[in-house]
Amino acid sequence: MVLVVVLGGCGSGGDSATGSSAAGFGPNVVTDAEIAGQPEGSPQRALLEWWQAFQFADVQGVTALTSKETRQAIGDAELAKLVKARGPGLQGIEILSATATRSSAAVRAGLLTFTPSEPGGPPPATPTSASPATFPMISQGGQWLFAGTHYLEPMVEGLEQRQASQAR
Repeated sequence: MVLVVVLGGCGSGGDSATGSSAAGFGPNVVTDAEIAGQPEGSPQRALLEWWQAFQFADVQGVTALTSKETRQAIGDAELAKLVKARGPGLQGIEILSATATRSSAAVRAGLLTFTPSEPGGPPPATPTSASPATFPMISQGGQWLFAGTHYLEPMVEGLEQRQASQAR
């Protein structure tokens, strides 16, 4: 049911929900076409740019597209480790809607998972699950920036726990 809502209400105009992939990447990877499908200067477009930078383990790009307050709350070193470790495996995203004021926005999205039917197999063309999420964005200096510590904090904690257990 959620999957139908996510696919039926998609707003990115991109390929991730349809299973098409660009340059041989899986259907979870945010494409330039998806980014271009969002209004220029919109919080939705900024979220997709941030997401793509994260997926490509582009620490500089993620840092530049993340608010100062969020970076301070997470820690720049922790954010860099997270982007390097989790970036290529970051799930897909489909923009549903956004509400914005002059300085803040809430972008509603579907987080898409593409689980292969067999371990090590290719990802399916359509998402195997989807969950709703809302991402806060803030406008600073005329640019929309990612401000979702609630999304990053559990990933940072999980990464720290894995590193601690591997060190034992």
